[in-house]
Amino acid sequence: MPLVLMPVVIPMVTLMANRKRMMDAPNGRKLQKRPIPVMGGTVMVLALCITLVIMNLFYSVNDMMPAICVMVIFYIFGMLDDMIGLSWQMKLMLQVLSIALVYFGGDYGVNSLYGLFGIEETPWWLALLLTLFTGLLLLNAVNFVDGIDGLASALGIVCGLVMGYWNARHSFMSEAIMSFAMVGVLAAFFAYNVCSKRYKMYMGDSGSLVLGFFIFTCVCPNDYIIGQKIYVIDSYFVSFTLSLLSAMIFDLVRVVLGRLFRGKSPFLPDRTHLHHALVDSGMSHFVTTLVIVVLNIVVQIIWYYTAAAGMNIDMQYFVIIISGVVFIWGPYFYLKYIERSFPHHYYKLMKRNQIVSSWFDKIGNVVRIVLDGRRSRSITHRIE
Repeated sequence: MPLVLMPVVIPMVTLMANRKRMMDAPNGRKLQKRPIPVMGGTVMVLALCITLVIMNLFYSVNDMMPAICVMVIFYIFGMLDDMIGLSWQMKLMLQVLSIALVYFGGDYGVNSLYGLFGIEETPWWLALLLTLFTGLLLLNAVNFVDGIDGLASALGIVCGLVMGYWNARHSFMSEAIMSFAMVGVLAAFFAYNVCSKRYKMYMGDSGSLVLGFFIFTCVCPNDYIIGQKIYVIDSYFVSFTLSLLSAMIFDLVRVVLGRLFRGKSPFLPDRTHLHHALVDSGMSHFVTTLVIVVLNIVVQIIWYYTAAAGMNIDMQYFVIIISGVVFIWGPYFYLKYIERSFPHHYYKLMKRNQIVSSWFDKIGNVVRIVLDGRRSRSITHRIE
């Protein structure tokens, strides 16, 4: 359903963004060369809500209403930030209040560590603190990786597919429907964000907050019991979640630690993300996204084999941490080391990466013709 809606919604929203000058202008830190509409959140929320309303005709998803309502709240906060700019203190306060709201009224939270370090159930105050920490971590992790075309949406697709399967396997169909609906929205957005020129748009803070909250609802279910509400939680859920979100979380941790080590605010933007290092080494945005997604999947595969081998939850957790450091931190430090110590080899690496990227650009050009073809132009003319 989203794949049908998005080709109609995106051209309309892009035209509105151009008319209202809701654009993200290039600067010294950003990688774009021209102003780009920042209405991704509008497209995502609109397409997702329409999809869920239609799906509700066939299968009730009424129990998702608290999550949808808070998602819309995050969308509004993000739109305010995109339009007028909010201080980091204001954004932090709004995020805390919204996460607390969904914890007390929406059946989402971290009420158990599922055996990690021998901890099962947690008191309500500790559960609230863990929920706030997890929510803030995920919301800002998505915002941190939303620095190049397609990366945040691609990682969101991976998360939606995995969690959609996981929810369906545990017979929680409402959550599975929402996950797969979001995958459809993100897949269409990815195509326009990466390949289109006429209808290209960014997520903006509205989109990254919506995506971050969606991931939060996926990985922070309350304690449920099949037959009453939702799940029987797998004992390996914590390590599974960490591996699923490894590219986002480990990059966030490294960037924040690096800023603190240099005596800078962790909220001050810079170009120290893994995707910046890969793009600087000659990779296109699409190839950079592909590399990071593959690294994320490698960490997930490592988790799978630790679980299949019957490794206990604590050992799984430490193995995933080591894997994240090796596969998510490692490429960044390797590229910086080569750039600093062996500039000649780094130059050759850039040339090879540019050649590989040009091969993938040919595929992108084919998709661009489909997205920006005559039909899309006629839609735009009719709207005008």
